[in-house]
This record gives sequence, C-alpha cells and structure tokens, in this order.
Amino acid sequence: MKFRFRLDPVLGQRERVEQERAGDHARALAQQLAAQRMYDDIVERRDGLRVRLTSEHAHFDAETLRSSYTHLDYLDRAIVAAQQRVDACLAATELARVRLVEAARDRKVLETLKERRREAFRLDVALADQRELDDQNARLFDRAHPIEGRTP
Repeated sequence: MKFRFRLDPVLGQRERVEQERAGDHARALAQQLAAQRMYDDIVERRDGLRVRLTSEHAHFDAETLRSSYTHLDYLDRAIVAAQQRVDACLAATELARVRLVEAARDRKVLETLKERRREAFRLDVALADQRELDDQNARLFDRAHPIEGRTP
C-alpha cells in the first residue's frame, strides 16, 4: 500500500503561490535598491556641488554662481522626490515580504499536515502488518498444538 496525500494538488498550488510571491518580493527589493542608489547618487552630486561652491566661491562669476545655486535647489527638490520614491519602495517591499511570509506559512501548514498523515499512515500500515503476523503466528501455533476435542 502506498501513501497518497489527497491535498497534494493544493500543496502544489500553495508552493506555486509562494514562488510567485518570492518573485514579487525580489522585484520589489530590486526596485527599492535602485531607488536607494538613485537617491544616494543625487545626494552625492548635491554634496559635491556644495563643497565645490563653498571652496571655490570667490573664483566663480555671478552667472555661474546663480546657475549653481539654481541647480542646488533643483537637486534638493530631486532629493525630496527620490526620498519619497524610496519610502514608497520600502512600503511595497514590506507588503511583498508580508505576503511572502503568509504564503510560506500556508504552504508549511499543508506540509505539516502531510507529514502527520504520512506518519499516521506508516503507523496504520505497521499495525496492519503486525496484526497479519500475529494472525499467521496464531494459526501456526494452533496447527502445532491442537486442542483436544477440536478437529482442524
């Protein structure tokens, strides 16, 4: 007799859902990392421009100073926008992680049930085998030691 778990199709579906959710989480994490890199790049450019402006301020003409400060304002606005994108990506990544954990928990519940049923099946098979052996031994004993007055 072979063990057959009737919920194997459901378990397979839950595994596929978990894999899909893991892919969603990976994509969300990649987007988060890209947004963080973009944010870091903008901050680095702004900081570099600020250092350059403070160290070489006396050597710039008025037009260069004006355009540099205008560009700093633009970078400050870009940093705010990039930070909002990073925050949105963090929220999306966290949501994807929660969904992945839920999918993993759902799959794990079915795997645990499958293992319990497999163990119960093994015990039932072992008990049936033991009964069969006991019956065979009882028949052999009865044949070897007939009771008086009883005809086989």
